[in-house]
Amino acid sequence: MAFQVTWALIAVFSIFIGDVISVDSLNRNPGIVTRINQAGLDFGLEFTVGNLEEDIESVTIPDISGTVNAILFDVNYLVSNIRIAEFEVQTSSLKTVPGVGLELAIRGASFSLNDVSWSSEGGIYSDEGSFDTTIDGLDLDMTLMIRKNEDGHPTMAPEGCSGDVGSIAIDLNSDSWLFGLISGALDDVLTVTLNTQICDIISEQISAYSDDFLTVLNLNVEVDSYTEVDYSLISNPLFEESYMETAHKGEFHPIGQSEWEAPFPVPAIDTTGGLNKMVDIWISDYVINSRYYVLQELGILTYTITEDMLPSTLQYGLNARILGRVIPQLKRRYGKRPMEIVVTSTSPPTVEFSEDGATITEYADLDAYVVLEDTTRVNVFTIALTGHEQASVGVSYRNITLEMTSMSVDAELKHSEIGHLNTLMIQHVVDSYIKSSVLPCLNEIGKQGFPLPHIDFVAYVNPVVSLGKDYILLESDLDWEVHTHPHE
Repeated sequence: MAFQVTWALIAVFSIFIGDVISVDSLNRNPGIVTRINQAGLDFGLEFTVGNLEEDIESVTIPDISGTVNAILFDVNYLVSNIRIAEFEVQTSSLKTVPGVGLELAIRGASFSLNDVSWSSEGGIYSDEGSFDTTIDGLDLDMTLMIRKNEDGHPTMAPEGCSGDVGSIAIDLNSDSWLFGLISGALDDVLTVTLNTQICDIISEQISAYSDDFLTVLNLNVEVDSYTEVDYSLISNPLFEESYMETAHKGEFHPIGQSEWEAPFPVPAIDTTGGLNKMVDIWISDYVINSRYYVLQELGILTYTITEDMLPSTLQYGLNARILGRVIPQLKRRYGKRPMEIVVTSTSPPTVEFSEDGATITEYADLDAYVVLEDTTRVNVFTIALTGHEQASVGVSYRNITLEMTSMSVDAELKHSEIGHLNTLMIQHVVDSYIKSSVLPCLNEIGKQGFPLPHIDFVAYVNPVVSLGKDYILLESDLDWEVHTHPHE
């Protein structure tokens, strides 16, 4: 788990470089663009090093054996039970290498090898015992190559590791003249062995993490009972000076049906801003539009309004007698019978982001029904609706949310079973019903929003939301959530 936060910051907060994002090999733009800046890498490094210290402790180094040529005879030795303990890093850094990957640098680390067993034989003599070893001044440099696999999962592979263990001090737990014959050689052998093994140890930790966590990372996150958003990578991450970027598909589809594709293009996103906080996340309006497309195709965007759902302050109730004030035919034919209004989306709603805000356009049919005594429903008229809304964009915990701030609806009579209707009066009634019942439903969907890329125990701090052509930009710092710091 040594690189969990670092990867989560890298693989989930990123995109590839360009003043305007270009397309990947699949000829599509990313729906979500994320960037982690140097401050974000520094934040992730705190967790990385802490877990690295924990993971390396108790690692066992293979036994060491050899022969020392003494003056009178050769001495054969075996060193076993070589277990790393008390691994501590003094300073470290994680920086981008432009066009390559990330460079992990550790300076002045120390660790010990406690109660190491040794035995030796020379001529007619033999002895055994144990010793403790302290290693100070370990320096290590390693490049982390981060790529995407064929499934869009991230992979992390260490390359080009070099390590220098610095000084070694051996403290024998009991006197032995025979050990004195091998101590000089053993110091050299331990130095060479540790210089090689320390790179292998850290490389194995990273490779195991990539195999056990990254390649099975859940990239499809459920948003509601119907949809999930796909965060898979669409290209390899690229790296620039002081920040790195990755590109994510950022498309909604029905739960468990990742093969779905929205039938409209993904706009290019201008990512020339950002860099003021730890992470920057650009979200295309395509992401939200793909969700509306799925909900439309699944038939979810249908709202039934009954009288008990209406606020008591509404001017118009929902029965034939009250609506008969503006539609006299209803009262004459159906008396006091209750009514239902069914609003059904006829085309996926569309969201368009600009510097002026978010504009939402919706198309729906409003079907008015009278409920007869036998509970059957009779359609009495249908009105075609075109809605135009302005919405504000915000952040709620880990979700991007939309809230309608204004709404206008154009109503046009599409079908009537009760003769001519006064269009102006119908428009007035529709406005009342839409604003009292439909608008709250739309805002409920907007409040759900969709989840931002996140790590379970990391919180967004002082997020700032701004809008541009076809995108939302979220800039935020990060911090450990209260009572959930990974080292507490």
